[in-house]
Amino acid sequence: MTDRPLYLRIADDIADDIRSGRLAAGGVAPSTRQIVRDRGVAMATATKVIGALRARGLVETVPGSGTVVRRQDPRAAPPRDRARRPGLAQREIVEAAIEIADAEGLPLVTMRRVAVALGVSTMALYRHVPNRGDLTLRMADHVFAGTRLPEIPQGEWRRRLEAAARLFWTTFSRHPWAAEIFSLSRPQLMPNVLPLAEWSLGTLHAMGFAAHDMLCTHINLFGHVRGMALVRLAEARAEEDTGMSADDWMRVRGGDLRRWATSADHPGLGHVVREQFDFDLDTVFEYGLQRLLDGIAAHHRALGAETPPQ
Repeated sequence: MTDRPLYLRIADDIADDIRSGRLAAGGVAPSTRQIVRDRGVAMATATKVIGALRARGLVETVPGSGTVVRRQDPRAAPPRDRARRPGLAQREIVEAAIEIADAEGLPLVTMRRVAVALGVSTMALYRHVPNRGDLTLRMADHVFAGTRLPEIPQGEWRRRLEAAARLFWTTFSRHPWAAEIFSLSRPQLMPNVLPLAEWSLGTLHAMGFAAHDMLCTHINLFGHVRGMALVRLAEARAEEDTGMSADDWMRVRGGDLRRWATSADHPGLGHVVREQFDFDLDTVFEYGLQRLLDGIAAHHRALGAETPPQ
């Protein structure tokens, strides 16, 4: 059957492994990245493979574990289409999409994939969310629902800006994909996030910063948080693909870099590669945050010195 689409042929192979017990019920199923690596196909094809297996009821998403082989219960009735169920609500759709993103990554969040997870038709979702872009925006906003900033006086600007930055960092650490949705240049209407932006901008305004300084400072602070969150996301993907942490990778693959860097022409690189460095992104994030705040403090002092006496 050479005319059968490639993704279905791959799905058939994995399905055979599941039915034969080579892939045990409850065990981890091949991830999209593993399929890409082992089968030499594009990510879009691997995504279709997982979708086909899920549609057959052979795999399911488990938060924190990814895609696993579904335990089969011969007595269980086939899932009912809940499209007509009055209780299907926008919040349920958003939370189902978040579970998929947490377990498998944002690229696997499609309207069809969410519909399968909920046991409804894809069209049922469009009654509550108009498209995938709107859904992902609601997902990013939802993960900030219920967040609370501490009570800090307006005058303690450094503590206030630290608190906002760390809140975003903590949320992005729990939901790494959310950083991909936020834009630095095109403000998005997110009701749960706007109060956090107001907290930072209000703090900068109370410091006496003009609008230009307020926006540049706010964008740079948020850019640091988002940028480091994207580094964490990329590192998590690399670790999943290679099975090695950043430290493991340096131990195994860093020899060529060390040999190149220890020449007389590279004193800076040579110095750092000889030193032991614990690659901890929380530490790197905190270092960058403090240096940004030091710069804001210096600029604030300079503005005070330029202000003529009353």
